[in-house]
Amino acid sequence: MSFNVVTEIVSGECPSCRNKSLLVNVGFSTYRCIHCGDTLEQKINGVIKYIKADKATKLGLRSDCIDG
Repeated sequence: MSFNVVTEIVSGECPSCRNKSLLVNVGFSTYRCIHCGDTLEQKINGVIKYIKADKATKLGLRSDCIDG
């Protein structure tokens, strides 16, 4: 089984450490701050905001990135 790994890196303000940081996409609408390592969820409501992810946030592979 082979699959293609694709990630996205964006800049934004982390609500946990309050720093402008690079955020690495680790799943659908889920990012990780490279400064503090906290997991964030992206919310789009006219403006893109990142909020701290909680235990109910599910991480998983995006099905559109899997070959085969």
